[in-house]
Amino acid sequence: MATIERGIGLVQRVIAELSKRPEGASVVGASPAALDALESKLMVELPPSLRTFLAYDFTFASFGKRFKGRHRFGADPRSPEPKITSVRKLAEAMVELGWTDSRIRGKVVRLPNKPGQPWNALYLGEARRDGELVILGLENDETNVRVFPRYTAFDLYLAHQLGALKLRQSALLDDLDSHLAHNPELHSREEDEDESTDY
Repeated sequence: MATIERGIGLVQRVIAELSKRPEGASVVGASPAALDALESKLMVELPPSLRTFLAYDFTFASFGKRFKGRHRFGADPRSPEPKITSVRKLAEAMVELGWTDSRIRGKVVRLPNKPGQPWNALYLGEARRDGELVILGLENDETNVRVFPRYTAFDLYLAHQLGALKLRQSALLDDLDSHLAHNPELHSREEDEDESTDY
């Protein structure tokens, strides 16, 4: 299996492509001091790839109008104001769908996404060994709002959303084992569900 390009190098390649677009002409990035202040407010270190992107475009303006969810970390890069929420609060916001599943209760920051696509969130939990944080997607299906590992890290999320990479579902889920290690209650719950469906 071929190695997927990732990390800061991938983000820099995406930034180079975004810079060529009309939206890329007016973006404003954050200074190292501002990103340090953001980390202080979040109480967690930013993934290296996310920090690289925010230094280029703090408000995700380069994504263009077809993406929703700007200003996740504030509107002014000189004064970061992250919009931290939780999985439960996100579910409660979908009151018309109801809440039936609460597997992860950690802090999350919603990331931009295309209209009609599942919500995307950056889970501010334990970092993996390579320093990245697992990306989670929020999906609603009739009366169910559930959380599941969808993207492996911000660099792959960014490249996949903007079309720089075409990733198969297996590639998007290749951190499932890492995710389960940080959320053992999810693993045990899935085992119980498997046992209940055995014939």
